[in-house]
Amino acid sequence: MNRRHMIGAGLAAVLTVATTGWPVRAAQEQIDVASIEKIKAMGLTPATSQVMEIASWLTDVHGPRLSGSPNIQKAGEWAVAKMKEWGLTSVALEPWEDQTRFARGWSNDKFYLAQVSPQQYPMYGMSSAWTPGTKGLVRGEAILVTSTDPDEVKKLSGKLRGKFVLTQNAPEVAAYFDPQGRRYTPEQLDAMEKPAAPRGGGDPAQQGRGGRQGQAGRAGGAGAAVSAPTDPCVPAPFNRNEFFLKEGVVATLSTNPRGHGLFTNGGSAANDPATTLPAITVAAEHYGRMVRQLAKGIPVTLEADIRNTFHPKPTMFNVVGEIRGTDKADEIVMLGAHFDSWHGSTGATDNAAGSAAMMEAMRILKASGVPLRRTVRIGLWNGEEQGLIGSAQYVRKHFAARGTPPPAPPAPPAPPCPAGMVANNAGRGGGGGRGGGAGQAPLELKPEHAKFSGYFNIDNGTGAIRGVYLQGNEAIGQVFRAWMAPFKDIGMNHLNPGNTGGTDHGSFDNVGLPGFQFIQDSIEYNTVTHHYNMDSYERLQVEDMRKNATIAAAFAFLAANRDQLLPRKPAAPAGGRGGGQ
Repeated sequence: MNRRHMIGAGLAAVLTVATTGWPVRAAQEQIDVASIEKIKAMGLTPATSQVMEIASWLTDVHGPRLSGSPNIQKAGEWAVAKMKEWGLTSVALEPWEDQTRFARGWSNDKFYLAQVSPQQYPMYGMSSAWTPGTKGLVRGEAILVTSTDPDEVKKLSGKLRGKFVLTQNAPEVAAYFDPQGRRYTPEQLDAMEKPAAPRGGGDPAQQGRGGRQGQAGRAGGAGAAVSAPTDPCVPAPFNRNEFFLKEGVVATLSTNPRGHGLFTNGGSAANDPATTLPAITVAAEHYGRMVRQLAKGIPVTLEADIRNTFHPKPTMFNVVGEIRGTDKADEIVMLGAHFDSWHGSTGATDNAAGSAAMMEAMRILKASGVPLRRTVRIGLWNGEEQGLIGSAQYVRKHFAARGTPPPAPPAPPAPPCPAGMVANNAGRGGGGGRGGGAGQAPLELKPEHAKFSGYFNIDNGTGAIRGVYLQGNEAIGQVFRAWMAPFKDIGMNHLNPGNTGGTDHGSFDNVGLPGFQFIQDSIEYNTVTHHYNMDSYERLQVEDMRKNATIAAAFAFLAANRDQLLPRKPAAPAGGRGGGQ
């Protein structure tokens, strides 16, 4: 009897199969302990781990990796070359099928901002993505405009040319009374096991991540009753930034209440540079200082030289590669993480941490020589920050897609409206809601859908993996319980029946495929790093990164060598999952 079967029998003696209810006990899973120990030895040993070197290349050399930017292209090319060097096959920058999702890329090439009077000092800040620069060195007075009332704002007509507009009041910045870095306590982890635990696992630092994509559709199913608008034309909505642009404002400035030198960056790739105003985010301490000076009647003068470049029609891609399996090579196990980041820092915990861990997991599987019956594939996703686009594009191409939905009832023709007025569309037409709901096209499964086993994702920062979110897949809990047993000594031993939401595993779950996100210690994720300007290499936790790469490699190994595909949830009702496929 080979050792693999002996270990399976041994586990069965202590780990019983669950029938129903929670917590889930472990199944009689056959586990090749010798191979698991080989994976652990390579991944957890500092001398043989390469995860931090990979992370350094993705951050220090090729960060930030904003979607559609030259940097993410260079990072992708580096990742392809590295995985080929390791001996992976089918390694490529796989283009999205729909290249219309990004009309333009963007990069910041220079950022200089300073107050020059009444005192001179450099300011901490960054342009919002997909906004223009200043067209050279410019100097102008700062002015506070917090009102959004059209009549109030329009009173400033003729008074804004050459000004920097501060668009909000100074926020109150709270002291750090609590530690910014946290790990789960045993009690918090135990609470996750309960079906009633809050989405996100009961940790406030992890909540609020859901809802970017794949949630229930908004109101408005096909055939909804409508009423004719009372007035055919209504005043056009007031666009304050459009007014500022026409009035000759140099740039707008904003901040957030986090303080301590931290600020977040965002932006929309849909921005048209011809009609978009330069927008700058600065740290609360500098923003508040300007507001308080202005409140004292002291003029404030700023100086800026910001160079931003738009890159038309960038080729959007995902980074892919695989290790071919043996007798079940046509069946697929996937590891993945999103590759893109925001641009205020180098995108270390969001999400070079996940990308580096998954690349290292693939390297461990290849270098250790452990047997793989199924093909193990990696996907590093572009466009995640814009709504899980890259993973959704990949799933649509390879596994399942929705056809063209039935047309919505046509709306009555819009009446001609005079200048300054627009058609009143309130209640016009029925139309299908966004996401799920009546009128959604049926899901069209592709051959690979039936041969897919599971997808594992890392995208909750640098924190150590402590377990798995089951995504409501009760049948798989007993499997994962057995798989976690070899990792109890490094802190992985909990299951959450729910879903953390808002990560790329949702693209797989949306089409009925087993897709999972790991439970991770939050560390400083939502306090210091997630979309903040401090998301740099220094925030990565070395031991945690080694653990995560090792666990990901082991889960891929176990899924690849299981006799059966991983169990799936029962099929959802038609239109029940939503999700941008």
